[in-house]
Amino acid sequence: MTMSLKIRFLLQSCRLWNLSIASVLALTLSNVLLTVRLLHSTDCPFITLDDSSVAPVIARAPPLTPPTCLEYIILDNSSNRTDRPVFTGLDLQLGRWDSKRLYKIFEFAVLGEKFAELSEQYRVCLATQSSIDRLGPLVQVAQHWTGPISVAVFAAGDDELYLLQIYLSFLRKCYPNIRDRVSFHLTYPRDKPPRHMKQSNVIDLMPYDCAKPEATLVELIQMRTHDTTKWRTKNVYPQNHLRNVARKTCQSDNVFLTDIDIIPSVNMTEYLDKFLRHTKCPNNMCAYVIPTYELDNRARFPRDKPDLIRLARKGLARPFHHKVFIYNQYATNFTRWQADLDNLDETHVSYNVTNFEFLYEPFYVASDQVPQHDERFLGYGFTRNTQVYEMFVAGYQFQVLSPIFTCHWGLQNKKSRPAWRERQNNINRKQFEVFKREVFARYHKDPLKMLLPKKALSRQVPIGG
Repeated sequence: MTMSLKIRFLLQSCRLWNLSIASVLALTLSNVLLTVRLLHSTDCPFITLDDSSVAPVIARAPPLTPPTCLEYIILDNSSNRTDRPVFTGLDLQLGRWDSKRLYKIFEFAVLGEKFAELSEQYRVCLATQSSIDRLGPLVQVAQHWTGPISVAVFAAGDDELYLLQIYLSFLRKCYPNIRDRVSFHLTYPRDKPPRHMKQSNVIDLMPYDCAKPEATLVELIQMRTHDTTKWRTKNVYPQNHLRNVARKTCQSDNVFLTDIDIIPSVNMTEYLDKFLRHTKCPNNMCAYVIPTYELDNRARFPRDKPDLIRLARKGLARPFHHKVFIYNQYATNFTRWQADLDNLDETHVSYNVTNFEFLYEPFYVASDQVPQHDERFLGYGFTRNTQVYEMFVAGYQFQVLSPIFTCHWGLQNKKSRPAWRERQNNINRKQFEVFKREVFARYHKDPLKMLLPKKALSRQVPIGG
């Protein structure tokens, strides 16, 4: 091979090598651009709006995951009407005490801008309760529930109150659905009251990203003092006080009482409102049960009942507390509910609950004439099921509705209870011995034979939390 041929061969090899490198670089750049495009797909854009009348978005789960379509529905800062932080002007010396002067309550500490209007528009109000660290799911609740929402929030000490002030201001600034639909009621304990209201301002909200409500909450909770964190682990959470506050501050005729992490199905408010307007209940003694499912965090929120049933068949959804404490929802009869695929276009009574047993605690819709939650039950154990039990003794008929439902993110598995929770449960079990006798004296009925000696009772009913 001559020298010129060798040089030509080397030049051609270099060209091929350069072409290969260029191809690799082009392919890499293409993949990067495609990834960026997928992450910012037009299917899930940033939506800035000053009007909450948008179609519901089916969101993925849940805490500590990348932002979802739901979380991108935010308020344009330039059109923000809520410049002042929440609790501005709140006088901590006022409020009202509970019956034992253990907790001070401030009703409508934050008023939803359209709460009164929505209360006139809809026959049902969603009532729920939370501590500051559990408020994350409210974003999705307020996106799915288009009617009025009443939230009772518990805060202890100056630091929690200030962090709550920042987070509620953040939610109202970023999410028009929360700003318009949700009224917040504040409760604090006598043993750890906030001493003064620290004045926050808009600058306190600047570091936080509207697209990341869960991450924002986690960051704020880490700012709690060690003293407050220690106090919270040693003291009870007054669930029933908060439930009563949230329920009694609803202005609609009917109340849907839930926990903060229970997410309504899409368009439930409209379905329920239509049902309640056209349904007559004898003596107003009906409790309409909404079936509740657990959802695998990998799933998308079901669009409708058939979609939920498909998830259940794949093992991505199952009845709430099915593995943790089956008696919690067992009487709802989920097998029968899943078999009812008639009339999926409007809410109807699918069937009556016929196998009621103690410890049943469904989420239900009822008039605000139902018995209150007994505030002697503090912390965990016997808080919701005692109220449902009294309703049953009083003569309420529990009726399961279809096709609407609620969901809780995460498939729960039975875990050992911490010692503090078991202590609270044992204290409340002793309270129940008095409570059941009072219920008997009030209604002169003992349909579940709860007044039998303890040994006989233990063979019939598993006493749980």
